[in-house]
Amino acid sequence: MSLFVELIQIALGTRTVLSRIPSEDDWQQIYETAAKQSLVGIVLSGIEIIRAKNVELSVPKMLLLQWIGEVQVIEQQNKKLNEAAEHLTRIFKNGRLRSCVLKGQGVARLYDGSLSLWRQPGDIDLWVEGGRENVLQFLKSSYLKTGTVVIHHVDASIVDDVETEVHFLPSYTYDYLRYVKYKKYFKEEANQQFNHFDGQVGFAYPTNRFNAVYLMMHIFRHVFHEGIGLRQLMDYYFVLIHLTDEERKWAYGKLKWLGLGKVTSAVMFVMKEVFLMDDKYLLCSPSEGKGKYLLEEIIAGGNFGKFGEQYESAHSGSSFNLYLKNLKRLGKVYSLCSSEVLWAPIWKPSHWLWRKWKGYV
Repeated sequence: MSLFVELIQIALGTRTVLSRIPSEDDWQQIYETAAKQSLVGIVLSGIEIIRAKNVELSVPKMLLLQWIGEVQVIEQQNKKLNEAAEHLTRIFKNGRLRSCVLKGQGVARLYDGSLSLWRQPGDIDLWVEGGRENVLQFLKSSYLKTGTVVIHHVDASIVDDVETEVHFLPSYTYDYLRYVKYKKYFKEEANQQFNHFDGQVGFAYPTNRFNAVYLMMHIFRHVFHEGIGLRQLMDYYFVLIHLTDEERKWAYGKLKWLGLGKVTSAVMFVMKEVFLMDDKYLLCSPSEGKGKYLLEEIIAGGNFGKFGEQYESAHSGSSFNLYLKNLKRLGKVYSLCSSEVLWAPIWKPSHWLWRKWKGYV
């Protein structure tokens, strides 16, 4: 993974040269790892920075052409999702519902230069005001197709070929007491986020201060459920370097209040180890033990854990078997947040019963 990481660091400007010239086999491995972590565009940027210095890099021609072609597709995907986010914003605005694009296209605007279009996108997560029942009623009355409804969002088919999750809340947690705090935090922040509208792109996206807390919630959620990849950690890197000192202190205080101090210290280790982040940007002291475990999970599982055994365990089998597999996985991440693990056996069946009672199953 070393040369792959070095190219990321070069793309970010935290490293200037490679420790050695990659061989043909190295390039294939670098490419495969970049694809696994959804960072093909970022790594290609590192390659271009080196080549701009007239340093000879023997990237196999066919591999390089494939690489460039994929990044051109990523550029088009980003443009399409930006347009879709603007379109979705107008749809809900016509229903007098404010919205805010979470993660993806909003965070991409923090990336430097061409990296904003070379960041590999996913779906659109749109936080819409009004509460679950009001949002669902609007979608139904607008004849917009919806899918699975869970506690914090509903899958929706609104723009062709664009997967969309319409959020009633940006995130959730198994721990009921922490969930109460989550909802309090979102309620306090909602108005500012819905009003953080960027006329240049035509949609609202969160403030950096909000993202410093929310994206950590998102990382935390995926670590416990199926896995997290370096693309999500890189998003957090760009949020951190754009925070003021005051915002940094505020965010860490809020994360500790939410019970996310341990996972934050693990993420800070990854920031240092992978991205060579300057200490002045860190929210807290890194935890080497927890951080190494998190990094091992990231390397093994790739983007959202899709290449690890945990992803298959979280998504295949009967409902009861999935439940047992997820509980088994939770036992492995006990050290990051014990209360989340202890609440899971209560929350999971309770959530299913709640969905059944509401008619969502």
